[in-house]
Amino acid sequence: MSKKSKLNRLNIRFKFGNITVFFMVALTQTLKGISSKIEWNKHIILWDLDKCNIVQAERALRDVQDKYNLSDIYIFGDRNDGFCAICFKQVTYIELLRILIDTQYIDVGFISYTAKRNKATLRMTQKEGRTELKILSVLKTYSIPLPDNMEFITYDTGLVKDGISIGVKG
Repeated sequence: MSKKSKLNRLNIRFKFGNITVFFMVALTQTLKGISSKIEWNKHIILWDLDKCNIVQAERALRDVQDKYNLSDIYIFGDRNDGFCAICFKQVTYIELLRILIDTQYIDVGFISYTAKRNKATLRMTQKEGRTELKILSVLKTYSIPLPDNMEFITYDTGLVKDGISIGVKG
C-alpha cells in the first residue's frame, strides 16, 4: 500500500451480529458513464477487463463473441493492462452475467457490482491521472445501432481503491 493511498482513503466497518455499518472517507472524483440496462430485463453488454494486454483482451472478447453470437464489440482503453468494452446486442440480465463470467480477464469486482446493482456500469470519462479513453479496436461481426434508451449515469468514486481499514466486531 502506497503512502498516498493511506492518506486518501479510510474505511471503517462496525459489525454487530448480522448488522454491518460501513463508512468511507476518501478523496473522490465525479465520473460519467453508461449502464447496461436498456429496459426491464434487457441489457447491452459492458466489460471491464484487468491484468491483460490488448491482444489478450481481443482474444478473450472474441471467444465470448463467437460463443454467444454477439454483435460488434468496441474496445476502449486508457492504460496498457486493462480495458473496457461495449457490445450493443441486447440480452437478458442472466445472459449478461453468463457472458461476463465466461470472459477471461474480467474484473471480479465488476461482476460483483453488476450482481449487486442488477446492471453493469462502465465509466466513459477520464479518470484523474489518466489519459482519455480511446477506441483501440473493433471486433467486427454484425452491426447493431446504439440503443435510443440508454441510461447515462454520474457517480462519485475514490481516487484510490485501497487505504486504511478499521474493523470492529461486537
